[in-house]
Amino acid sequence: MPKGPDVRVIVDQVKTRLKEIEDQFSRHRRLVDDLEHLREIVAELEHAVVSRLGGGHTPAATPTEPAKGPSAAMATKTPARAPRGQNKAKILRALKGRGPMTASEIAKATGISTATVSTTLTKMAKAGELAKAERGYTLPR
Repeated sequence: MPKGPDVRVIVDQVKTRLKEIEDQFSRHRRLVDDLEHLREIVAELEHAVVSRLGGGHTPAATPTEPAKGPSAAMATKTPARAPRGQNKAKILRALKGRGPMTASEIAKATGISTATVSTTLTKMAKAGELAKAERGYTLPR
């Protein structure tokens, strides 16, 4: 009878590969966390500059988006940022008196972009201001 591969060798190879994947995922997660942190810092700096100058709104920086061409900056208008806390208040009002809602449902109800709602929901859940439900988010009990 021909001898098959040693199962222990295969298991060791799979475990080694799993460890490599876990290490890669860990590095990726740290990069994502760093990117989010840097975006928050940029937003705070922009707010501070606008406050000190007493001027109008400065559009948010988007360093991760490549320019589409020489006229890309002139062709694209950045929507105005909501005043601090306004999105959170709208989300809380949308959830009040209702069952769990998904980010897209809240976005439709509030007029806030789905991406902004999703990010805000995650932050609010981490802070304990919302509870993660089986499907969506809800106010804590």
